[in-house]
Amino acid sequence: MVRQITPACVLCAVMSLLTACGAASDTPTAPSSAVVTPPAPITGIVQGVVRHATVFVSLPAQVLLPEGPLSGAQVLVTEGAGAGRSATTGADGAYRLELPPGPFRVRWSRPGYEARESDPGAVIAGSTTTVDTVTLRPLPDLSIVEEWSISGIVRDGLGDPVAGAYVDVSDGAASTVAVLSTDAAGRFGIVSTQWHPDSLHINAQKEGYRSQDLTVRCVPSCAITTDFRLLRIVRQWIDGPSTMQVGDVAPVTAGVEYDDGSRKAYRASVNSSNVDVVRVLRSQPPYDTTYVKAIAPGTATLQLPLATQTLTLNVHVVP
Repeated sequence: MVRQITPACVLCAVMSLLTACGAASDTPTAPSSAVVTPPAPITGIVQGVVRHATVFVSLPAQVLLPEGPLSGAQVLVTEGAGAGRSATTGADGAYRLELPPGPFRVRWSRPGYEARESDPGAVIAGSTTTVDTVTLRPLPDLSIVEEWSISGIVRDGLGDPVAGAYVDVSDGAASTVAVLSTDAAGRFGIVSTQWHPDSLHINAQKEGYRSQDLTVRCVPSCAITTDFRLLRIVRQWIDGPSTMQVGDVAPVTAGVEYDDGSRKAYRASVNSSNVDVVRVLRSQPPYDTTYVKAIAPGTATLQLPLATQTLTLNVHVVP
């Protein structure tokens, strides 16, 4: 007799073999490595902003300085584990300190301003503490706004240094901020914390040279390096006729020659030594030329007074 084997019996037999050999298991395997937890932060951040109060500065003229960010202020930690650490405010008046956790207090200061101290606070590890914005009040005799500097070299038309030249720094109107003098190498310079206007007018001059000037911005501070070229005057003269006939009208100009070989003509404000012979006519628009008229036979001298000399031109008038 042949026994019939059903598919169900075959399946049961296979499952029994697998179970016996441990080929199948519902137990999950462990991961190959453990998860690493990052260490907890050990410091916190303290940050804030320092501003200066609005103030009237009376030197050299009364000027209103509106409230704004105060750069260059020192922020010193005076209490807590971070005592002694400090930061300096930037152009926007902001500062940032990284400190150990725990209580803290800071002191804000800057030359020319009244110092202030913060209320007690607490640093929390891993967190940022923002201190209320503080406004420092300028001292009553404030003449310090920001440190500024101007320096350079004064040379002549040939490139040689000009010693003893005066460099005047002003507001371009009536108030002088500083007066400098060049040394033997033609150098000048100033570093100052004195009040100054936003625009500085700088003029370089020396007797016997053509002066030069420029205007620069200095807000709130500046470090300007600029050189000047003062052309040395070689000679000057009056350009005009030496001989005229009665009734003639002629233009008269002045001329100057510099050490670099260049020349310049300009209006000559002359006067006559004998108005009955040669008369200086009244200026007419556009007032850029002076005219003289021959009145009667004779000789007259046209004169042009300058700072260091008087230029002359003899004019002979014929009938």
